[in-house]
Amino acid sequence: MFSIPFTVEKSIEINKPVKQVFNFVADFANWSCWSPWLIQEPDCPITRQGEAASLGHAQAWDGKQIGKGEIKISALQQDAYLNYDLTFYAPWKSQSTTQFVFEPITLASGEAGCKLTWLMQGSLPIFMFFWKKLMSALVGSDYERGLKMLKEQLETGAVSSKVSIDGIQQQQAFYSYGYRVKGSTETVSADVGPVFQKLCSAGFPQADLVITQVEKFDFVKKHSQLIVAMAYHNKPDFNFPADVVETYIPEHNALAVTHTGSYLHLANGWATLMGYLQNRSNKLKANKKIPEYEVYLNSPAEVAESELKTVIYAPVK
Repeated sequence: MFSIPFTVEKSIEINKPVKQVFNFVADFANWSCWSPWLIQEPDCPITRQGEAASLGHAQAWDGKQIGKGEIKISALQQDAYLNYDLTFYAPWKSQSTTQFVFEPITLASGEAGCKLTWLMQGSLPIFMFFWKKLMSALVGSDYERGLKMLKEQLETGAVSSKVSIDGIQQQQAFYSYGYRVKGSTETVSADVGPVFQKLCSAGFPQADLVITQVEKFDFVKKHSQLIVAMAYHNKPDFNFPADVVETYIPEHNALAVTHTGSYLHLANGWATLMGYLQNRSNKLKANKKIPEYEVYLNSPAEVAESELKTVIYAPVK
């Protein structure tokens, strides 16, 4: 069958020597703690074979949400590069060549570090040609999520990110009052932070919910438009400033996913939510008349970063 090629390349600097990074990545037994896919389905059945950091070392998975596939080391040079073949059997069949490149760097502290680059030369069935740009953007986002978790695991010994799928929940109607944030999908956290500070110091009435509402989020064009807001189940009797954006969200059903941990890894929750929503076996249809949104159950002022809880909602029909 004819196919459409696409490429992805993402890098990150890790404050550990190249040898340590290489040995960790070359052992598939370590992938469960930082894989951008396995975090979406922690109970996914996994099998492994062969010795770590050796030709033929492989890992296979068969998940209900993340599909079925296998990765196998096809070439490597200690502390320099690691190639593996990636084969998907479901939700569709595809094969890709993937590579890690390890480069020694000197950190600002003078210590040895590693620049790690993750590359893919993939393909899509020709009937999915219209997905090429989107697939490159989505895989690139997956790589960025994985590299951030890998860096945190190696530098701190743990990843502050856990995801749970909570199912369909009925949500009350609410009014929201907040500020619009426009920017890049790559700088969302940096863009939203100052707006949250403005919101919290605005003197609004005590809210029922603190939310971020998604108006636009385009992975391909890398454009985001959000509303950071206080939300109320009953319309408050308050004179909000003229620059505040007011919205009304009617009662609705929504797929809910809870992310526990650092806001740095909130994209793990979103990836899990979207993957579950788009999985045909779950038989869900998005309600595009109502925006997706995040609800923050606590704040960095109240709990440790690892205990932050954010519920992400995708309205469904």
